[in-house]
Amino acid sequence: MAIKKIYLVVAAASAAVLLLNGCSGSSKYQLTPAGQQVKFVDTKPADSCHYIGKVEGRRGSFFSGNKTHSELIRDAAVDLLNNAATMGGNTVYDAQDTTTKYISDLAPTDAVMQGEVYKCP
Repeated sequence: MAIKKIYLVVAAASAAVLLLNGCSGSSKYQLTPAGQQVKFVDTKPADSCHYIGKVEGRRGSFFSGNKTHSELIRDAAVDLLNNAATMGGNTVYDAQDTTTKYISDLAPTDAVMQGEVYKCP
């Protein structure tokens, strides 16, 4: 997934979550203040950045209603950013949709995104 597409996915997910949050209360698929500070990059971080480890974001489809895979992957991207922040990182490199099983966009299984977390100055 191209980095620009990921930015659009996260922006759309953030907007949707903020709009829906007023009605539905707190959501796991909402960027935390720390998660908002994490950025996606598509070039390997500089040597001055410290590699922390692999990160994963997931969005299960079982209780998600009628969400498409695109909608599920937006939630997984938010989960990935929050998890990266929890690990102490501020940069995610090489984030990819690693979902391997779905019947169609109308009947997806869990959405999964993975990437590498770095702490950059």
